[in-house]
Amino acid sequence: MKNTALKLVFWINYILLILYICWRRNEGQMSIQSSIPMFISSLMLIDITYISSCNVRENKVIWLFCGLLALDSWYVLLSFEEDIIENLLFIILSPVIWYVSIKFILMFLFQGSGYKFGKMVNLILLVTCIISLVGVGISSRVYACVYGIQFLVNWFCFLFIIIYHYKRIIFVLKNEWKSILFSTTTITITFFVYYFATIEVQGHISNFGIYLPVLLFFLSVHGILLKEHSSFPLSTVFSRMQTVLIICVSLFILGLIFIFTGNSYEDLFIMINTLFAFLYICNIVLGHSLKQGRSKIIKDSKYNTALKQLQQEEELKTEFANFLHDDILQDLLSIKNMMTKVHHPDIQDIIIETLDSLNTHIREQMQDYHPVILKNLTIKENYQNLLEAISESFSQRDIVVSFDCPDTVFLVEPYNMMIYRLLKELLTNVYKHSNGSRAWVTLTQKKNVIKLCVSDNGTANAGCLTSVDKSKHKGLISIAEQIDHIGGTMNITDNIPHGICIQIRVPMKGDVSYQYFVS
Repeated sequence: MKNTALKLVFWINYILLILYICWRRNEGQMSIQSSIPMFISSLMLIDITYISSCNVRENKVIWLFCGLLALDSWYVLLSFEEDIIENLLFIILSPVIWYVSIKFILMFLFQGSGYKFGKMVNLILLVTCIISLVGVGISSRVYACVYGIQFLVNWFCFLFIIIYHYKRIIFVLKNEWKSILFSTTTITITFFVYYFATIEVQGHISNFGIYLPVLLFFLSVHGILLKEHSSFPLSTVFSRMQTVLIICVSLFILGLIFIFTGNSYEDLFIMINTLFAFLYICNIVLGHSLKQGRSKIIKDSKYNTALKQLQQEEELKTEFANFLHDDILQDLLSIKNMMTKVHHPDIQDIIIETLDSLNTHIREQMQDYHPVILKNLTIKENYQNLLEAISESFSQRDIVVSFDCPDTVFLVEPYNMMIYRLLKELLTNVYKHSNGSRAWVTLTQKKNVIKLCVSDNGTANAGCLTSVDKSKHKGLISIAEQIDHIGGTMNITDNIPHGICIQIRVPMKGDVSYQYFVS
């Protein structure tokens, strides 16, 4: 529902742009000088329709990028206007765009996850933006002062985070350097073409720097989206080629109407934007219908994918049905049988205890099916919460767990979820099978390699875990196979002086993570 609501907001914004162009057209205030920003803003809003339609995973960073495009589209549209109200809106947009720009870049670099000093920086960015907006209502001199302070503070915070988390930044640049370099080259060439094409237009390059965050990451975002084929709702009805053909034919028809009716270029702008606004609302409605399960359309080209997904769903349903039958249903039947004697205090205590146990068991199973990694917490904080939850679930065992993990460690998707599951499985094994009193967990990420080590001081040795009989260690065998599939290694050795040490090394590939992150 949130996904649909945000798309409707962007669609309404598109309609407002069309109405604004119509108003300018009727007032006779259109000129060659205003046609250039109108064309650029139209391209930005058209691109929003594509990006938001491809954001099937409802990623916050992509929504923020769409919001930044929308703000920039109005900013460039109002940049050449001299009307008092329009000029006021233009001034108000400046601090908002800087706030959203810095926030977007940081969210993109950290994939929307928490990081150290992240909350403090977000608060500073928001406060300075609000102060700048308040300054607009006081005087132009006050606004210029607070806006300058906002600009300096925002860049200081940004550079501080970049320097403090430089390893993370290096990782992103290493995996996105082609897109960023291509974006930089394209921006440079386009800038010079735009500069010489509009050299007679006064103020044609003013405030150009405010668009750089969008321009630098423009190709990166689109490159990531293109890795996921047929990810927008219309692709369930039309193929990519059919969709392109429909758009081209529609534009051709509009061009013919424009030529034979002798309308102005402003009318052509209005017709083209109306076409894409119509396609966008069709996309929104179709996407909502698909989520509600109302569409019966299944393309033959997607049959194998749908069949595989169906098989996986059936396996999950079977596993869940067994869980309900063996664990939940038995407890419910016991409670039902005890209800006839509910007036006895002892029976009441048993019922309450059974319900509490049932509640805990259901929550544990939910966490197994879909672990919750909170985006507002860092990786270390999420894993610390996991260790505490495991310790509480084995309250009868007195094991001291030491967790060594740098505050700056960052695992991109889907590696963060994979390490989460591995850590839970290995530490749970310690509580279940080790008779020791201590456990040590270390997690590091250096040079794009994740290292996880879980050890204890029990009496077991590595030989018993590497025995030929695999049926005794199905959990470890499953972990070893999963790690091997992604090019990692798992070593089981004796811990000195007592116990077992399991070391896991997994290469973290950024190109795959960013596809998983967005698509």
